Amino acid sequence: MKINSLNNKIIKYFIFFVVVIFAVLWLLQVIFLQSMYKFMIESEIAKVGNAIKENIDDEDVLDKIAFKNSFNIMILSERGELVYGSNSDKRPFYIDLNHAISNLKQSNTDYATYTINITKMQSGIVVYVTEKDSKYIIVSTNLEPISATSKVISNILLYVTIITTILAVIISTIISKKISRPIEKITGRAKEFGTGNYDVTFDSNTEYLEINELAETLNYSALELGKTDKLRKELIANVSHDIKTPLTIIKAYSEMIKDLSGDVKEKREEHLDVIINQADLLTKLTDDMMDLSKYETGTIAIELKNYDLKEQIESVVKGFECFSQLNFKASFDDNITNFKVTADEIKINQVINNLVSNAINYAGDDNTIYINVKDIAKDFFRVEVKDNGVGMEDTTHIFDRYYKSNDKFRKSGYGTGLGLSIVKNILQLHKFNFGVESEKGKGTTFYFDIQKSNDSE
Repeated sequence: MKINSLNNKIIKYFIFFVVVIFAVLWLLQVIFLQSMYKFMIESEIAKVGNAIKENIDDEDVLDKIAFKNSFNIMILSERGELVYGSNSDKRPFYIDLNHAISNLKQSNTDYATYTINITKMQSGIVVYVTEKDSKYIIVSTNLEPISATSKVISNILLYVTIITTILAVIISTIISKKISRPIEKITGRAKEFGTGNYDVTFDSNTEYLEINELAETLNYSALELGKTDKLRKELIANVSHDIKTPLTIIKAYSEMIKDLSGDVKEKREEHLDVIINQADLLTKLTDDMMDLSKYETGTIAIELKNYDLKEQIESVVKGFECFSQLNFKASFDDNITNFKVTADEIKINQVINNLVSNAINYAGDDNTIYINVKDIAKDFFRVEVKDNGVGMEDTTHIFDRYYKSNDKFRKSGYGTGLGLSIVKNILQLHKFNFGVESEKGKGTTFYFDIQKSNDSE
């Protein structure tokens, strides 16, 4: 057994607890037993004395009290004459009335208790004295020597200590194994988990709530890490494909320039344009990957400023004029007279560009992209980018990192496949609401809300 193992710790703590308990018992036995015994006798005789005061004239009651408690009861007059005696008509030789009265006068209460040691008898007498109706009530009882009793108790306590310690070791061993067994199983599975096996499951049906919660947490972690690992692999495959395609094209057109069109100006420039476009695509792919990494690690901050949203959208549309086969229709709510917003202009520009790029890739047969700005609330505009493409059945993970939708209906090679993840991170930094609405066969609309500036009407 390892020194710092859970089994070892539980056994040690259990035995330590037993040792402490019995150490306290032995301490009470050796040091405090006699004092506790005397204190208990004094408390009991004081309680009986108070009962006698209330029945001082009823001898039958006094006889019953004396018999029941095995106490000697005397009631004396001021001159020391015996008025009542439970055992005989004479006072016990060891009771000195003057001594009793002296103790009573020195007491801070209406009664006094004291002990008379009788050396010859190797015992003592506990005496209680009080006064009522000019009579002295004296109650006494033997303080029996308890050395023999103490010895018997010590012997019994010794056997109990030995037996209990043995039982403590056995029980603590059983309990420690019972507790540590599910943890050891979790540890074994966790080692598999650490090697990259995300299909491993952790047993969450033990009788311990904390272990069940740990197992459920690890199961959730394994599930999520499994998804992330799968998506990571897909991302690598997709990015590798997206990089390989333009590189292949660049290489092919470079060879064409070298072998065929080097001396023909028109062909050479046409081929060079293709190479430049593919190089631009590679640059954009690299930039998107770097941006996504920065957003997800929180190393990018936003710089808010007031600017005109309408001018920004018109500028974005103008930048896509190279797609002559596409129709861009931008509409602005007639109720809006001031399009000033407060946001990071550069990053919102990136959001709109990415949404338009995505719409281009999945535009419908009409090749039309709609960009709408609506006045939806006192403090916000809503920007919508809509296409009439095939739409989507499930949009749950459309903004998730590494997520790649089915490219079966993708019409254009424009974009890198990372744009929507970047859109999500930028809008989350701004704390802007965003989402997507899509219906199979009727197109898709991406939207986000953007805050109006303070001087907007």
